Amino acid sequence: MKTIGFIGLGLIGGSIAKTIRKFHPDYHILAYAKHKETLAAALSCNAIDAVLEEKDERYRTCDYIFLCAPVEYNIEYLKYLKDVISDDCIITDAGSVKGPIHKAVEELGMEYCFIGGHPMAGSEQTGYKSAKAHLFENAFYILTPINNVPQSKIDKMINIAKTLGATPVVISPEVHDYTVAAISHVPHIIASSLVNTVKELADSDGYMHSFAAGGFR
Repeated sequence: MKTIGFIGLGLIGGSIAKTIRKFHPDYHILAYAKHKETLAAALSCNAIDAVLEEKDERYRTCDYIFLCAPVEYNIEYLKYLKDVISDDCIITDAGSVKGPIHKAVEELGMEYCFIGGHPMAGSEQTGYKSAKAHLFENAFYILTPINNVPQSKIDKMINIAKTLGATPVVISPEVHDYTVAAISHVPHIIASSLVNTVKELADSDGYMHSFAAGGFR
């Protein structure tokens, strides 16, 4: 039986937990989240087995730990986990930017246990309430191992990605960030700028929003 730990149970973390539960009901799933109602909801639907504290010795029992909080928080959690996890544990994340966390991993000397991850799936909805057990079906799941990660651990993460119904792709953090900036971050910035521009115009004319169809909204 494997033990899987989660830090963060939003749309992505919650979906990973639900999918693992669906295909591996025997796995022991533990989770920490800042919002107690999120943990209560995950417990009530059997997505997780137990609740962790932010700093908890039970992280030592985990075979995998998924960091699914915002990037800057994931980096802070690494500093704690370094002295807690077992030698065989694999830590991964789900952040859409890999450079900063890999830099922190190198500075902490944790390359041997960390494999960056980014499932290329999502929704306009957020939070655990929007998590789905099928979110990653047929999606690419990017993995970004560096330096001294044993191939055996990379292979295990590839299998986890396949378990989620995703297609694993192994690339460098640099290639990931360059690619995702072009296909995801830049379009989001442009769309946000467009909507904000229209909002400013609408504030002056009073009726522009009423003409917007569903796609624009």
